[in-house]
Amino acid sequence: MRVCGDARRPWVCEEEREVGFLDAGKLDAGAELVTDICIVGAGAAGLTIASQLAESAREVCLIESGGMQPDADTQALYDLENAGYPIRDNFMSRARYYGGSCNLWAGRSMKFDEFDMVCRDWVPHSGWPISYAELATYYPFAAGILRLPALHWFEAPAYGDGMSMPERRLFAEGSLTPTVSLWAKKPMRFGAAYRSVLRRARNVRVLLRSNVTKLNVAYEGTSVESVDVATLAGARLRVKAKAFVLACGALENARLLLVSRARHPAGIGNQFDVVGRYFMDHPRAVFGRVRLLPGCRLPVLRGMPLRDGKVQVGIGLSEEIQREEGLLNHYATLEPEVSAYVATQYQTFVQLMKVLLRRGYAGSRWDVGRAKLGDIPGFVYLLTAKELMPHFVYRWYRALQDALNRMPAGGTRIVVYFCEQPPDRESRVTLSPDRDRLGMNKLRLEWRVGPEVVRSVMRLQDLLRTRLKEAGIGTLENPEVEVTFTDASHHMGTTRMSNDPKSGVVDRDCKVHGVRNLFVAGGSVFPSAGHKNPTLTLVALALRLTDHLRRCDF
Repeated sequence: MRVCGDARRPWVCEEEREVGFLDAGKLDAGAELVTDICIVGAGAAGLTIASQLAESAREVCLIESGGMQPDADTQALYDLENAGYPIRDNFMSRARYYGGSCNLWAGRSMKFDEFDMVCRDWVPHSGWPISYAELATYYPFAAGILRLPALHWFEAPAYGDGMSMPERRLFAEGSLTPTVSLWAKKPMRFGAAYRSVLRRARNVRVLLRSNVTKLNVAYEGTSVESVDVATLAGARLRVKAKAFVLACGALENARLLLVSRARHPAGIGNQFDVVGRYFMDHPRAVFGRVRLLPGCRLPVLRGMPLRDGKVQVGIGLSEEIQREEGLLNHYATLEPEVSAYVATQYQTFVQLMKVLLRRGYAGSRWDVGRAKLGDIPGFVYLLTAKELMPHFVYRWYRALQDALNRMPAGGTRIVVYFCEQPPDRESRVTLSPDRDRLGMNKLRLEWRVGPEVVRSVMRLQDLLRTRLKEAGIGTLENPEVEVTFTDASHHMGTTRMSNDPKSGVVDRDCKVHGVRNLFVAGGSVFPSAGHKNPTLTLVALALRLTDHLRRCDF
């Protein structure tokens, strides 16, 4: 790493006392940094790539907008205008500081199936340009990074012995299928996990409190020469590199491409007006109540502690049903019910626990007092003990429940739906005329949740009602309201992967079409998303991209 104009300055962040980390404000105004690979964004994808390149022959500069702790002014750079389907109020879905949004992550991990990646003729724009086999090669390594239980827990023989007879009967007929989620003992905090690795690496430097505001394209228009960096204190500098990786989330990846218009009037990679389009999330809904028969036990559906983590089985639509009826890939879980009063108080408790145990919320930008909402759909999927309790406490808690035979012998459960959003060209982010403190255009989000999402929820509910009764589990009661959704903060699809630049932004190697040295990492490259939480697949793709970067001759 070379700092033009002041090569003698030590690369030490004085505030954090971290060798290898530097606050951009400590550099001289107008400084120019020169490196081999420049990675923008120190979240799950960016930190995975940087750590895998540690001690390689490549010099790496990892640029992060925030510092080591959340900061309200930096977080405000994420503010956007929402013009589409409502998203949660008073909720910080993206964390703009070292470690990224995995500072907030509850830890649920799911593995894509081959069916998630194939072209389905009833789901327009579905299908990936890479095979499932190419992705699956990286799952074991990605699972190791996330410290998950062994991957065999995703397969039926691993959890099947723990099923009760009613649970076995639920899936026996074949229209419903088990879906599996895994948790590590505690959620992977990428920033903390890789701090010592990056501190020791002789070839990796981390630039903190540094906001990339523009990509500078070479005269011929087919390569990026440098990125402009600004701090909130007013400092400006530039980073030159042989290759660049955007890894700052689906919204910011799209924004950086769209604002960089000096050589590409519509934005880099946007010659066919695809950048920012096909924005996806996982719509979630709380819809219906199950009255369990007396004595009914659901050990696998409620979640089981493992020695090295946790597992929960959900209830999904089989591939056959989806094909026959043109349905989306949704699934549901059965969760403990709370009264409206308890829900209001419990919401405050959950948010407070997130602050105290997980941290990651940025001061005044999240107000505990305003979080007293009696709105169950907005938070219930984050309420479960398996996600809030430390692992050793959860194991004791479950063992005590089983010993006392209090759960789940009868009672009620609510149904939480986790939904696939099909790729929709009109679900998108665009540039707003409003500007942030750095002079960048803010974003305008138009998230679209179409009627096909609702239709698939209702069909899954119908099947669930029938099968729960036939399996001897209980009765599913319909709510007397229309189904509504909350977002899951799983931002995907704005720079989707495709073989054809007319239908995507990056190619199968995650390189921007037509730009030889610009790559994109993270959920924004997903062409479709199924219902699976994206982190495990996101990390697997980051590992795949790292291998490609090692082979490239820039």
